[in-house]
This record gives sequence, structure tokens and C-alpha cells, in this order.
Amino acid sequence: MKLQNLGVALAAILGFSAIALAIAIYFGLGEQPQTAAEITDSNTKATFDDGMSMFTEQSCVDDLGSVKCTEKTYVQCKEDGLKVPVMTGYTIKEKLVVPQYIEQEKVIIQEKKLSGEEMPSPQDRIQDSEVHTYGEGVRIDIKNAKWRKYIDSNSMDPLIDIGTTTIEIKPKSPKDIKVGDIVAYDMEGYDYALVHRVVEIGNDNEGAYFITKGDNFWKEDPKVRFSQIDGIVVGILY
Repeated sequence: MKLQNLGVALAAILGFSAIALAIAIYFGLGEQPQTAAEITDSNTKATFDDGMSMFTEQSCVDDLGSVKCTEKTYVQCKEDGLKVPVMTGYTIKEKLVVPQYIEQEKVIIQEKKLSGEEMPSPQDRIQDSEVHTYGEGVRIDIKNAKWRKYIDSNSMDPLIDIGTTTIEIKPKSPKDIKVGDIVAYDMEGYDYALVHRVVEIGNDNEGAYFITKGDNFWKEDPKVRFSQIDGIVVGILY
């Protein structure tokens, strides 16, 4: 009975040895193994002389906005595409990595939706009694008024565009100008006046200044002084 058990154990040992030897021969692992340096230096794929290749797979998980990735390096036989870990459970290299590129959160600027709230508008400077309509035409009693034509600059679209004609009056003092007014002013470096809306009024060591901006332009203009202002728009003709 003891001899029988000994024979079974010996047969099992010889069987496992034969299987291990067959696996080693099949995958070429019985030959001189690759050094650790050779494996580490292979970023994605390295081909061996015995028809084996090494490659890396990456799997990522988004954990509440923190992306974590695991890289696993496998050995692959070119002939049948089997991965060594599938058969032997052995992985050459496995590490936790942070991806070189993670898409950053897109910042979306949400514009304020209009819901009928009051917005700064030009001051009412023309009285109803000063507007006269006739069968032959229209007359508006405005003293010292002048008119202006426009180029296609698009900064005040859609209110003022090429072909529009505006009527202006000259302000007498800085107090005549209010936030919401549209003013024409001279700017150094330009051969023509700029016509933009007043969005802020302030004072500094040089006196009163006005901040203007085109209705269709994202950026405010530099400070405008009263001496630069050529007129206040009081009428728009299309």
C-alpha cells in the first residue's frame, strides 16, 4: 500500500515537471531571460529573438473627478496571441500611473439671461413738443445738432451699423453725460471718432473719466476724458 502511494506521488511529481518543462519550452522561457533593465526600458513594446513580444495595457477609472490608471505589462506569443498572465497568472510589471493628459474641466461662462430687468439707457433729451411731423417731412427742434455716418466696424451692432445716421449734441459739462448714453469721442491713433456706450463714470487725480464699451464688443475701452467727447447721440436714423 505504501509502495502504491509512493508510486502515485512520484507519478504526480513527474507529471507536473513535464508540464512545467513543456510550458518553458513552448514560451522560450528556458533560454536566457531578459534582464530587469531591458524590461524597464521598454515603454510600450519590445520584440525578442524567440518570437515573443512585450506590450503594455492601461485601464483608467474616474474616481469622483480623480483619474487613476493601472498599467500592466504582458508577454505575448506572436503565433497564437496568448497572454502569459492568462495561462500562468504572471505579470511582468504592474504599476499605478497618472495619465500624462487629463482633459481639464471646461469653464463655461453663463451669460445673464434677460428677464425684463431695467438696463442703463440713454437719457431722454428730446421733448415730445420738439418733434413735428408734416405730410412733407419731419422736423425736430434741436439746437447746435450735427449728424454722423458710420463705417462697418460692427462694434455697436445691431443698434448702429454701416449706413446708419445719428444725430448728436455737444455736452456742456461732464455732468451732462450719464451711464447708458452713447457718446462719440476722439481717440489718439484713430482718424475717426469712436461711438460707444458709457458703462461707468468715475473720478481720479485728473478729474472725471468715462469708461465706454461697444455693445457688440467684449472689452471695455481705455478711460475717456471729457475733452475727448465730441457729442452725445440723441437720434438714430435708418
